[in-house]
Amino acid sequence: MSQPLLLIIDDDAITRETLTGLLSESGYYIKCASSGAEGLEMASRLNPDVVLLDVMMPVMDGFEVCRLLRRDPKLAEIPIIMITALDDQDSRLMGLEAGADDFLSKPFNTVELEIRLRGLRQVARYRHLREEREKLQAAHHLLQEQNEELRMLSAKVISVQEIERRHLAMELHDEIGQQLTALKILLINLVNYQGEELQAERKKAISITEQLLNQVRELTLNLRPTMLDDLGLIAALYWFFNRFTQQTRIKVIHNIDPLDDRRFPDVIETTIFRVIQEALTNIARHARVDEVMVTMNIEPHHLRLSIVDSGKGFNLHQVSPGSSTGISSMRERVTLAGGKFNIQSTPGEGTIIEAEFSLPEME
Repeated sequence: MSQPLLLIIDDDAITRETLTGLLSESGYYIKCASSGAEGLEMASRLNPDVVLLDVMMPVMDGFEVCRLLRRDPKLAEIPIIMITALDDQDSRLMGLEAGADDFLSKPFNTVELEIRLRGLRQVARYRHLREEREKLQAAHHLLQEQNEELRMLSAKVISVQEIERRHLAMELHDEIGQQLTALKILLINLVNYQGEELQAERKKAISITEQLLNQVRELTLNLRPTMLDDLGLIAALYWFFNRFTQQTRIKVIHNIDPLDDRRFPDVIETTIFRVIQEALTNIARHARVDEVMVTMNIEPHHLRLSIVDSGKGFNLHQVSPGSSTGISSMRERVTLAGGKFNIQSTPGEGTIIEAEFSLPEME
């Protein structure tokens, strides 16, 4: 609607007709209400540009209507002119306390009325501009916060990458690097052997080469098992639990059905696999237990993971961020995947690791 809307709320029909006649050429689209209750309903439905509101009305007077308009977030900024035959200071003070912007006394003066309406429309435009400026400032502040969060997340990604690189470098240096050095020395010295000694040294070289191949294969599986991509999280976990038990003799008690073929978002599958992998590796190194329990509760919109052992435990406050426990890495992974991470541990009583993720709607 291009014309500004003026709502007149007055129980007196003559007053409504008088105001309508005076303002018929003012460019306003005029609607009238004959009671306070009707005025509130029309204001809520029509969202007028200006309200002319009579003070003296039965059942609900103008002061109460004004207060109720100001309490409604959608109507609170509408300019309100209160109409009164009373010219005493107390009535005007009550009107101001109720939230009135201006007052108009009977009998009406056309010029005065139009001037007051024009002034209030300018006030309304100023309020609108102020609100838009506040919204723009709020949006700018939110953008700054989001940029800061993005910067922090980028830093966390780099941190996780560096932790993974450090682990990989240690594996390459401590295991494969030493084996390669031994193989190199052995190959160099082969020229010094003959007969049975040569055959024995060759067997050593073959043995070292086989060990290296196994270590590379193991390292590759640890980096990214192909089963996780090909068959999904649940199949990959079942394979990993069997492999973990064979290597460590620690039994993994779990509630995961190996025949379940459900797939989850790739970032969630990768994160859960890595958290379980890191947690079980830590348990094998430090917990001194014979078994560990892994539970995954899958609901329509949530996936909850818990890893529980009753082993050695530790004091969380004494663990440094860069320690070999991998807590920081697990926490960062879960956070970056949009999940929640929690860990509880008590010396001598064991450790509980929990992670929770929101799942998208199933198609």
